[in-house]
Amino acid sequence: MKTLSQLALSASLLGTTQINAAQTERVTFASEGETLVGTLFLPDNFQPEQAHAAVVVTGSWTSVKEQMPSTYARALAQEGFVALAFDFRGWGESSGDFRYVEDPVAKTRDIINAAAFLATHRGVDAGAISTLGICASAGYAIDAAHQSPQIQAVAVVAPWLHDGEIVEAVYGGEEGVAGLIATAREARAKFETTGELITLPAASTTDSTAVMYQAPYYTEPERGLIPSYDNKFNLATWEPWLTYDAVATAGVLQKPVLLVHSESAAIPQGAHRFADRVGSNGRIVWLEDVSQFDFYDDTAAIEQALAEVAPFLRSLPGQAARDEAAIQTMVESVATLADRGEFDALESLYADEVTVDYTSLAGGEVELKSARQLMTEWASVLPGFDRTRHQISDVQLHVTGRSAQATAHVVADHWVEKLHWQVTGRYTYRFENDGDWRIVYHRFELEAEQGTREVFGPAAANAQKNPAAYIQRQQTEAAVRDFLGSLETKDMDRFAELWAEDAVQDMPFSPEGFPKRVSGREHLIAHYAAWPEVSGEADFTSQLKFYPTRDPQVVFAEWRGDVKIIPTGRRYEQTYGGLFQVEGGQIALFREYFDPAPFIYAFGLAR
Repeated sequence: MKTLSQLALSASLLGTTQINAAQTERVTFASEGETLVGTLFLPDNFQPEQAHAAVVVTGSWTSVKEQMPSTYARALAQEGFVALAFDFRGWGESSGDFRYVEDPVAKTRDIINAAAFLATHRGVDAGAISTLGICASAGYAIDAAHQSPQIQAVAVVAPWLHDGEIVEAVYGGEEGVAGLIATAREARAKFETTGELITLPAASTTDSTAVMYQAPYYTEPERGLIPSYDNKFNLATWEPWLTYDAVATAGVLQKPVLLVHSESAAIPQGAHRFADRVGSNGRIVWLEDVSQFDFYDDTAAIEQALAEVAPFLRSLPGQAARDEAAIQTMVESVATLADRGEFDALESLYADEVTVDYTSLAGGEVELKSARQLMTEWASVLPGFDRTRHQISDVQLHVTGRSAQATAHVVADHWVEKLHWQVTGRYTYRFENDGDWRIVYHRFELEAEQGTREVFGPAAANAQKNPAAYIQRQQTEAAVRDFLGSLETKDMDRFAELWAEDAVQDMPFSPEGFPKRVSGREHLIAHYAAWPEVSGEADFTSQLKFYPTRDPQVVFAEWRGDVKIIPTGRRYEQTYGGLFQVEGGQIALFREYFDPAPFIYAFGLAR
């Protein structure tokens, strides 16, 4: 006698209930220029305004979506998932002129694009998308999970995972494989020259040329031989299929993978090899006495497989959990990074503009500041303390779509010399997500304080005497910006002030006849002396970018130059790179990289 769960699964596999009939949606999406057609299976309690975990389900080679992909997708929908079964390009209802080709690379790309489509669909949790690959598509599903940012995990059932050794064992050795690949190349060449497809029946009980002759499931009308089944096999398949290594990704996969197989099913040695190599990211479950084709539509076999697959996929953290973890980490990081003086990293947590409210502590007004301005204020005081400690507790989060709010209790201690000041209160943060979460509102509510605020005087003095790396980087960038700006404005007095006495400018790509190194301020001033007379309107700073290094006094800069050269009347357009070392606000080293060809042209130096 069947259990209630088995009866429910049987009904779902047959798709006979009104609930299941009503909970499907025909969808189309693009993949590499082709239009793929799929069926979306929705949970009975599907609410479009809620975020549901989603699964891309794919089947055995030559299969179409109405076969085992829909069987598993329908059952997963009853488990609460949004499940997508679709036809690969060139199969079933999907477009593609080069049809009936089992191409692992193309099918992998189709799965990746199916996941990207799901990520934008209403009612889908974009942070909880996984794949389920059955038989041949197990390898494609694994590869897609490895390559796709949308796919968080992968499960495979009855996986056909072969490598070169298994291919030769199954397909007639090295000679047999070479012959099939030669056949594939002939079939592809025929299509490319005439548009003709060279095909055989995929499955048959009477035609011995079929690639699956007298195979169960595919040859039985009550099972897989359904009207929508293409039942064709393009001979061009052999090369991409036989040269595909489905085991290789095990060595690099960084996402959770579950394998469900049976020693009684096809090539279990491939699953063993994959499981041995995948390490701690993978888990394999072996079912007793289940054949390959029973995995496709036998109710008991599918129930056993889903009993492993559904909890595995359901255990993935959804987007809401990811968002909450990200925000909690940010709240804790504000305190940690401030205490450690890592203001560059701290700045990255804030939006370009942030509303700051410290009125309960210092009076004044609520202010709108740039993240850099806020960091500069903190970096001008906090590193001057002998030690600070911001202890965070009782973090409370509330996430609504792309907005969030968090509160946290804080006890902040500040020590300098023999002075100590402790303040207790509560932070309130507001966050917005425009691709990444950023703090847009920061408020402190004072509850109590002990010690003396006189700590700030010596702390500020110490910070000014020994600037934090964050302040030094700003000074370094300012000197570079002033240097390029002085060339734009022809302000040679300011230009001269920016060089250290023993400054060096290296120009390793200077053309013949021009110096590759100029040493000393006086020589540098002389080197640039003619600049105001030879140059017209100039732009060096509108596209200036900085790439900081670990040394705050060293920065690599990239900029575009656009100058009219007066003697020749030509425009000098150049892309520059420069390594600058700045000490005490003056440039000690400038190593300039540029293409000499535009220089030669603009100044009329070509012979």
